[in-house]
Amino acid sequence: MIAGYLSFLLIGLTLLIGPIKSWLPGRWTAACLSIRRDVGIWAGLTGILHVCLVLILFEGEPKLYMISDTRPDQTGGWLRLFLYAPPESGVWPIPNWSFTGVANYLGAIAFILLLALLCTSSGRAEKWLGSSAWKRLHLANPWLFLLVLFHGLIYIQSIKGEPHSFSDLLVFAVVVWFVRSLSFGRTVLKRRW
Repeated sequence: MIAGYLSFLLIGLTLLIGPIKSWLPGRWTAACLSIRRDVGIWAGLTGILHVCLVLILFEGEPKLYMISDTRPDQTGGWLRLFLYAPPESGVWPIPNWSFTGVANYLGAIAFILLLALLCTSSGRAEKWLGSSAWKRLHLANPWLFLLVLFHGLIYIQSIKGEPHSFSDLLVFAVVVWFVRSLSFGRTVLKRRW
């Protein structure tokens, strides 16, 4: 979970660097963009670490105390993150639409988006994709942040375990939203005057 929290924080920082850059003198632009790219790469690497550790833990030992689903589980390993095979269904597992299952689906979508952003975080990828397509892809970063936020909030609600609480994620999300909104408002006012 630490790797997941760290990835969430780093994704949020990438969203904060843009507004902060706009408040600094122009000579800082190149440095801020370089820092944002590096922070984004670290966000991707910690996100991959989080997913790898979760998959390893769900393959066997140690047993996770946080999964409190009372339904019998007939699927094995990490597949039970996404599938549920009730006894009456025979062999065909069905999607896990429990609270935790929905969090896992959100996490999987976020992971795919995170991989796309990570794989295209170089100047070479930007040239290969073209500036317009690359920018459209990287404008998905706020959506990634929201997916990870909801993934985390649902997990916190489903495990109901201390020391985790909604405020762990929500306070940071509100700060990111506030700074970005403030920067947006400042930019709009600047352009109107």
